Parts: sequence; C-alpha cells; structure tokens
Amino acid sequence: MTERFYDRQLMSLFWELNFRHFAGVLPPIEVRFSGRLKTTGGQYFRKPRRLIQVSTRYLSMANSWKEIADTLGHEMVHYWLDFHGRPCGHNTAFWIKLNECGFQRYSRLTPVNARYVYKCPSCKVPYYRRRRGVWSCGPCSGQRFNSKYKLELVQKIAVG
Repeated sequence: MTERFYDRQLMSLFWELNFRHFAGVLPPIEVRFSGRLKTTGGQYFRKPRRLIQVSTRYLSMANSWKEIADTLGHEMVHYWLDFHGRPCGHNTAFWIKLNECGFQRYSRLTPVNARYVYKCPSCKVPYYRRRRGVWSCGPCSGQRFNSKYKLELVQKIAVG
C-alpha cells in the first residue's frame, strides 16, 4: 500500500483519539509516518510547525495499529499539554494525562543498532543501548545517578 494511504489512516486515528481522550479540542496538526525514526516509536515537534511522526517500523509488527494508536496517543498527550500552554515534556502532568487515557509509557520497538538490553531492578523497564556502560533508571532515580536503580545487563543482542 502507498505511504499516503497509511498517512490518511494515521490522520483518521488522530481524530478518533482526539474525540475519545481529549474531548475533540486539539486542532488539526500534521501527522505522518516516518522511516527515519530508529530509536523511538514517535515524536512530537513544536517548532517550526507542530508535527507528530510515528515510526514506519510499527507497520511490520503483529497488532501494528494497536501499537500505532498507543504511540500516537502518547505523542498527542505532549500536543495536548502544549496546546494548553503547559510544559509538554515527561513531567507530572504528562504522566497523569497519559495514565488517564490508558496509553503506554514506552514503545515496544527495539531501537535499530541496539547491542545490549539493560533492565531496571525496580520497575523492570528494558533499556536498549549501543554500548556497555553504567546507568540508572531515569524515572526511578531522578536526574542524578542512583546506584539503587543501577541498570542491570540482561542480554547481549547478536549483531549481524
């Protein structure tokens, strides 16, 4: 199928989610698939114009449109906060609205070129990395490294 077809489907999904979770208040925005997203499932841009992109890699997954809806919804929460003039990062207001809508916190896509999988000992969230290192879980430990939440190496991904 053509790229345009999928972009139209994505725009239709945007309107469906807008009415279901945001009372239809979000104005039109450019929503499209992107084959350039390698480490994330989606992105929301504020400038130079508002834009939501969703990775084309979802299209090859089982239950692809469920995953796409989840990622689009996540990005729409950023847009909703921005539309209301509030900070639109991953802050407390973001997490409250995300949970209220029932969207997932993380993409289920494996980043391209990831060689290692780490896991938080507390929340069990997987982190994909290209290189080995020492990190702590951001949501659990906050802005500074905390050894209590040091990520544990759980898998080395074969490259080839």
